[in-house]
Amino acid sequence: MARNPELTRQLIIDKALPIFNTKGYAAASISDITAATGITKGAIYGNFKNKDEVATAAFEQGVQIVTGEIAKRVRNEATAPAKLNSIVDFYEEYLKEPPIPGGCPVLNSSIEADDSLPFLRSKVIRSIALMKDSLIKIVNRGILEGQIKRDVDAEEFANFFYSTIEGVISLSRIEGDGRSFGFVKRFIQKQIKEISI
Repeated sequence: MARNPELTRQLIIDKALPIFNTKGYAAASISDITAATGITKGAIYGNFKNKDEVATAAFEQGVQIVTGEIAKRVRNEATAPAKLNSIVDFYEEYLKEPPIPGGCPVLNSSIEADDSLPFLRSKVIRSIALMKDSLIKIVNRGILEGQIKRDVDAEEFANFFYSTIEGVISLSRIEGDGRSFGFVKRFIQKQIKEISI
């Protein structure tokens, strides 16, 4: 067990993330986290005020993991269309081997936070806004660099792109295979090709 307070806090977050992401907020308990970490409830509450704070920290780390992986892919591509395609490829791989057990933390948390968890809902909304903003920047830069057609509405495309990806991830997980994702991937790739110069 980590004695350093920062290490203890990080251990709690690391172990809580897959618990919240697979079980959901309502089903996950502090007892689940004590079992996973091997530390007491007192140590958890010494680092976090309550379960809400643990869930928030776990969610934020999950988002950092996902966005960090996407950012790596995007940085490795030279053009806006290639960057957009790399994001689609990332999510296809994510379905097969998610870096976080349970799948996409934004999608999972948005379902639960929609009605009953206002403290988490605001974090989910901010994460979605940041993702869409990143997509808008990719498209706008592509327009400026002559890789994407000038008449493309970056905000409209970003909303279409992100909503379609998140929707098909949900559908594919329910269906238990990647067939739907394959159809949608081809459709999104056609859309990327259509807006490209």
